[in-house]
Amino acid sequence: MIAGLLALALLVMRTEGITETTERGPLLDLEACVRVDASVVQNLVDLELELGDARSRRPTVPISVAVRCLEGAQVIRVEPWASRGEDGIRTIDLPDADDATAALEARSRELALAIAELIRRLEITRPLPAEPEPPPSPPAPPAPPPVVAQPAPPDALPGRWQIEALSSFEAFTGGQWLAGGDLSLGVAMGRWISLDLRAGGRVVEGLPSSSDRLSARAGTASLAAGLTVWSGRRPVGFTARLRAQGFGVEYRVASAGDDGDRTTRLGALVISAEPRLLVRMSRHLTLALGGAVGVPVHGIVVRVQGAETSKMSGLFLSANLGVMLAL
Repeated sequence: MIAGLLALALLVMRTEGITETTERGPLLDLEACVRVDASVVQNLVDLELELGDARSRRPTVPISVAVRCLEGAQVIRVEPWASRGEDGIRTIDLPDADDATAALEARSRELALAIAELIRRLEITRPLPAEPEPPPSPPAPPAPPPVVAQPAPPDALPGRWQIEALSSFEAFTGGQWLAGGDLSLGVAMGRWISLDLRAGGRVVEGLPSSSDRLSARAGTASLAAGLTVWSGRRPVGFTARLRAQGFGVEYRVASAGDDGDRTTRLGALVISAEPRLLVRMSRHLTLALGGAVGVPVHGIVVRVQGAETSKMSGLFLSANLGVMLAL
C-alpha cells in the first residue's frame, strides 16, 4: 500500500512539472502530414529545453515552432529567428510511420529532439535581446508657484488731448473780483506731465463814485504746466500746475455831466499755483474741481477823481469747476 501511494505521488509531481513546463515552453504548430503525436512532441520539447543550460538564460520572448511537409521531408521553422533570417529554419527526414505505433513514437521523439536542439542552438548562437527594463518613472512635476492675486488693472487713462469748459471766480485782496467762463485745451506729455492753454471772459466789479459810475469787462488767457497722477484703484486723479495768467481789462467811466463816457484798457499778469481734483465720470468725461493762489507780477489800480475805486493787487485767489472731454 505504501508503494502505491509513493507511485501516485510521483505521478502527480510529474504531471505538475509537465504542465508548468508546457505553460513556459514554445508554441507548436504541427501539420497533420507530419504524422506524429503532438502531445508527446510538446512534452518532450519542454523537458529537453528545461534540462538545457541555455534555458536559464532565455529571455522572456515568445517562441513558436511550425512544422510543415515539403516533398517528403519536414521543415522546422522557429520564430522569431526565422523571420529575421538568422538560421531559424531546418529540414529533417523522419522515419516512415505507416505500419507501427512504435514508429509513430519514434517520429515524435526524433522531431522533438530536433526542435529542442535547434532552439538551444539558436538561444546560444543568436540570443534574443532581453526584455527592456521599464523606463523610470518621470520625476514629479514641480509644485506650481503660489498664485498671488493681482490688483485689478486701472481703467485706461484719459486720452492725450482734452477739451474743457469751466466756470471761474477770481478775487484780489486789493478789492477787485471777477467771474466768468473759460475754454481750455490740454495735452498729456507722457504719463505724468500735462499742459493746458486756457482763455475766457470775465465780468468785473464796478464801483460808483459821487458823480461817476465805473464799469469794466475783461478777457483772460493763461498757460499752465504741471504733474497729473491717477489712482491705480479708483477713478480719481490729482493735478498740480504752475499757471501764468494774463488779464486784459477795459474800464468805462460813465459821467453824469456833459463830459461823456471815458474808456481805458489796462493789463495784469498773475503767477499762481493751482491744485485740481479730477473725478472720472466715464472713459471720456472727467469732472475737475480746482483752486489757485498766487501773486500779481503786474497789477492794476484804478483811481477816479483821485480816489482808488478798483485794485487788482494783493493776494490772488481763484476757484473753478469744469467738465473735461478726453479725445
